[in-house]
Amino acid sequence: MDVLIGKKGAMAYVLAVVTGFNAENEVVIKARGRNISKAVDVAEIIRNRFLQEAKV
Repeated sequence: MDVLIGKKGAMAYVLAVVTGFNAENEVVIKARGRNISKAVDVAEIIRNRFLQEAKV
Protein backbone atom coordinates (compact mmCIF):
# COMPACT_ATOMS: atom_id res chain seq x y z
CA MET A 1 0.00 0.00 0.00
CA ASP A 2 1.24 3.48 -0.85
CA VAL A 3 0.35 6.64 1.07
CA LEU A 4 0.86 9.81 -0.94
CA ILE A 5 1.61 12.85 1.22
CA GLY A 6 -0.11 16.07 0.16
CA LYS A 7 -1.93 19.08 1.63
CA LYS A 8 -3.62 17.46 4.63
CA GLY A 9 -2.24 17.53 8.14
CA ALA A 10 0.34 14.99 9.24
CA MET A 11 -2.02 13.14 11.57
CA ALA A 12 -4.37 12.32 8.68
CA TYR A 13 -1.52 10.48 6.99
CA VAL A 14 -0.46 8.82 10.24
CA LEU A 15 -3.98 7.40 10.51
CA ALA A 16 -3.83 6.20 6.90
CA VAL A 17 -0.50 4.45 7.48
CA VAL A 18 -1.63 2.79 10.72
CA THR A 19 -4.79 1.60 8.97
CA GLY A 20 -2.65 0.30 6.12
CA PHE A 21 -0.50 -1.69 8.54
CA ASN A 22 -3.64 -3.42 9.82
CA ALA A 23 -4.35 -4.70 6.30
CA GLU A 24 -0.83 -5.30 4.96
CA ASN A 25 2.72 -5.92 6.16
CA GLU A 26 4.28 -3.08 4.16
CA VAL A 27 3.24 0.54 3.68
CA VAL A 28 5.22 2.96 1.51
CA ILE A 29 5.09 6.68 2.29
CA LYS A 30 5.61 8.78 -0.84
CA ALA A 31 6.05 12.54 -1.23
CA ARG A 32 7.47 15.07 -3.65
CA GLY A 33 8.93 18.53 -3.22
CA ARG A 34 7.87 20.47 -0.14
CA ASN A 35 5.95 17.50 1.24
CA ILE A 36 9.07 15.38 1.79
CA SER A 37 9.59 16.93 5.23
CA LYS A 38 5.98 16.11 6.14
CA ALA A 39 6.54 12.50 4.99
CA VAL A 40 9.57 12.25 7.29
CA ASP A 41 7.48 13.68 10.14
CA VAL A 42 4.76 11.09 9.49
CA ALA A 43 7.32 8.27 9.50
CA GLU A 44 8.85 9.50 12.76
CA ILE A 45 5.45 9.88 14.46
CA ILE A 46 4.56 6.33 13.47
CA ARG A 47 7.91 4.96 14.56
CA ASN A 48 8.00 6.74 17.92
CA ARG A 49 4.35 6.80 19.03
CA PHE A 50 2.37 4.05 17.35
CA LEU A 51 4.39 1.18 15.93
CA GLN A 52 7.74 0.81 17.66
CA GLU A 53 8.39 -2.41 15.74
CA ALA A 54 7.90 -0.66 12.37
CA LYS A 55 10.96 -0.63 10.13
CA VAL A 56 11.70 2.72 8.50
